[in-house]
Amino acid sequence: MNTNAWKSLWHQPVFSAILEKRRAAAVLAGLGVVHIGLNLAGLSFWSCPILSATGVPCPGCGLTRAVMQLLHGDVAASLQTHAFAPVALAALLLAILALVLPEPARAKLIGFIRGFETRNGLAAWGGLLWMLYWAARLLV
Repeated sequence: MNTNAWKSLWHQPVFSAILEKRRAAAVLAGLGVVHIGLNLAGLSFWSCPILSATGVPCPGCGLTRAVMQLLHGDVAASLQTHAFAPVALAALLLAILALVLPEPARAKLIGFIRGFETRNGLAAWGGLLWMLYWAARLLV
């Protein structure tokens, strides 16, 4: 694969592509709100299937707890639990925003996110950093 092909692949807009599809954005936002809401209410119905099956935590293990800590204002505990909690919460809030904004503002928001993703390869860098963070957590 040549350099331009890698660059093109690396700079693919991922999050904005999800937000462009109202149904996908609604599923993402709905599941996120329900999952966090149930956990905030003390009703945890979901445990990590990877951790349960293998004993090894997945890259997202602790993320719900960290987002809940963030929502309670405990930033230090949240970041200690999972460093990607602010990113996950921001993504959830952007998905909700993309659902409730009127169409012109929604299109502008999605266009901004798409441009940002395309310019800097945000999705690829975010995924790579998340996997490196996961590997580091496994080693500690």
